[in-house]
Amino acid sequence: MTGMASPEKASTSKKKSDRKCATKEEYRQLSSIMGVMNNLRKQSTLCDVTLVVQGKHFHAHRVVLAAASHFFSLMFTTRMMESMSHEVELRSAEPEIIELLIEFIYTARISVNSSNVLSLLDAANQYQIEPVKKMCVEFLKGQVDATNCLGISSLADCMDCPELKAAAEDFVQLHFTEVYKLDEFLQLDVTQLTRILHQDKLTVRAEAQIYDAAVRWLKYDVCNRQQYMVEVLGCVRFPLVSKTFLSKTVQAEPLIQDNPECLKMVIGGMRYHLLSLEDREDLGESSRPRRKKHDYRIALFGGSQPQSCRYFNPKDSSWTDIRCPFEKRRDATAVFWDNVVYILGGSQLFPIKRMDCYNVLKDSWYSKLGPPTPRDSLAACASQGKIYTSGGSEVGNSALDLFECYDTRTESWQVKTSMLMARFSHGSVEANGLIYVCGGTVGNNVSGRVLNNCEVYDPNTQQWTGFSGIL
Repeated sequence: MTGMASPEKASTSKKKSDRKCATKEEYRQLSSIMGVMNNLRKQSTLCDVTLVVQGKHFHAHRVVLAAASHFFSLMFTTRMMESMSHEVELRSAEPEIIELLIEFIYTARISVNSSNVLSLLDAANQYQIEPVKKMCVEFLKGQVDATNCLGISSLADCMDCPELKAAAEDFVQLHFTEVYKLDEFLQLDVTQLTRILHQDKLTVRAEAQIYDAAVRWLKYDVCNRQQYMVEVLGCVRFPLVSKTFLSKTVQAEPLIQDNPECLKMVIGGMRYHLLSLEDREDLGESSRPRRKKHDYRIALFGGSQPQSCRYFNPKDSSWTDIRCPFEKRRDATAVFWDNVVYILGGSQLFPIKRMDCYNVLKDSWYSKLGPPTPRDSLAACASQGKIYTSGGSEVGNSALDLFECYDTRTESWQVKTSMLMARFSHGSVEANGLIYVCGGTVGNNVSGRVLNNCEVYDPNTQQWTGFSGIL
């Protein structure tokens, strides 16, 4: 039944609406005022302070700088010498970065990229311009990988960025088996190393990998690091190491044979395997497990079923629905990379241009720009931080030979060399750095022909080669 709002309710509703309009109007007015202020700054009109950076001069208004930065507020509103000086020198700053920050203060616009993010973060932290600092943190969170996660973690400590620190540490924990094999891991000091190795949430296939990481760090500079052997190997939970590995590999390690304390730890681990289950439980701390490397789950995204997002857990053969805020799509494809499921293509009457992303760790959804050519029945696979989409068909049209690449670090798309053959409803997989595209259909949904061939793309040469005879 349709009803009519009472005068009181209508009046309340109108007031709320008026308030929203007023807020928008206030925002437009403020933007207009700041635009005028920025023009005055560019013309050096009514400016009452000049920031000097490495000989370059930047004119500005004290009140604007003070409103945007607690650093400048203290400088200009207290008895500091700078509060009376027309020129203020900013030491240890870069002219290009200060120019970007001043522009942001007046316009709320700034471009953060891989070339300037570290300098911007340093300056935004020093001059206490929190919005820019937050943007830099968000950018760096998207850049974390195995080669830089430890460095970003240290940077976050120095810059007082707990959110960035948490993101870097989460990556270290999830990808420890990759991280400890890289050079950055070998440069850690003993405090940083032991802090990482002690963590319960390190994702490993077996405790032997913790041992391998510890020994690798020790041997990198054995002369200077031998003094830390007991402290470092004390992070290894030897009761969790297999009896065979302990006897054949660990006990035979010269570093351990020459150290009675370390040898005692290994023998303790071997004795653990001889204990009863009840006695093992009493040990508690030393036998506490790490997070296992693989917890396989099979997920379904899209399709024509009422519940379009769910996952299957092989451990208990159960299905779990995943909350999805976006509309359903059919004939889409999904690919998994770095704990994010990317859902691409598909249609709902019309091709969907958006790429929906699901972070499995945070249980959160967000959207990014989809493939340059919206289509359905495409295939996708991931390799080295890039997502490759192939083929597909626009609604009601024939197969396409399109091949595109999305870089998850720069969040940008590139059109690559077209496939040798147009195809849709096919498969795609990465193996040993190569992209394999197999099977599918050529033509269209009405008069299509099933394919029994395969073609391979080499990202290094950006060339395709083909072979046939799929059974």
